[in-house]
Amino acid sequence: MSKKRIILIVDNDNEVLTLLSEALSAAGYSVVICSNSTEAIDVANKLIPHLIIMELVMLRMDGIELCSELRKLKVLEETFIIFYTERNEDYAQIAALNAGADDYIIKPSKPRVLVKRIDALIKRSRVLDKQAIDIKPKGLTINKDEYIVYRNGEKLLFPRKQFELIYYLAKQNQKLVTRDELYFNVWGQAIEKDKRTLDVHIRRIRKILGEGYIITIRGVGYILNMEATVA
Repeated sequence: MSKKRIILIVDNDNEVLTLLSEALSAAGYSVVICSNSTEAIDVANKLIPHLIIMELVMLRMDGIELCSELRKLKVLEETFIIFYTERNEDYAQIAALNAGADDYIIKPSKPRVLVKRIDALIKRSRVLDKQAIDIKPKGLTINKDEYIVYRNGEKLLFPRKQFELIYYLAKQNQKLVTRDELYFNVWGQAIEKDKRTLDVHIRRIRKILGEGYIITIRGVGYILNMEATVA
C-alpha cells in the first residue's frame, strides 16, 4: 500500500487488541487501539479511520450505542464498521447492522481470516471509488461522489454498505441480481455468505427508501425498480 489505511480497534480485551494489532500491522495497515468505548468516539473523530473493528460487549457504552454514535459523525460517513464479538445471537447481529455496521464476525476467528475479509472490504471500496458517476432511476439520484441518494429531491442518507448495495443494483438497469453476485461484488470474494447480513441490509434500505424500489425474487435475488415512484 502506498498510503497506509488506518484501522481503529476498540475492545476491552488486551489480548484481542494485541493479536489483531499485530496481524493487521503485518498486513500493512496503520493500527490504533482503544480499550475505552467512550474515548473511542474522540479518537475516531480525530483520526477518521478507514475502518473500525469493535466488540459488542464493552464497559461504559456497549457496541450498539457506540456504533450509533459513530454513525452520527459526518466525518465518518465513509468509515467501515465491523463488529468482532463472541455474541452469536440473531438479535445481536440484527441490532448491530441496524446501528450502521457493515459486517459482523463471530469470535474466535483466525487473524488471517479477519485480515482477508478486511482486505476484500477495502479493495471493493477502492473499485467503487473509481466509478464516481450519477445513476438516476425514476425519482432517484444516486450520487457516488457524495454517497447520498436523492429521492425526488429529498436527501436520504445510508450507511456505506447499504449505499453500495443500492448503487450496484442501480447499475444493472433493472436486471435481476442474484444474492451470490451481490455478496461477491459488494462484500468481496472472501466474505462468507451469511443470509442474515444481506436480508437485514435490504430491510433497512426499504425502510428508508420506501416500498416499491427493491423487488425480491424469492430464493434468487433482487431488482431495483427503475419505474418506481413515491406516493
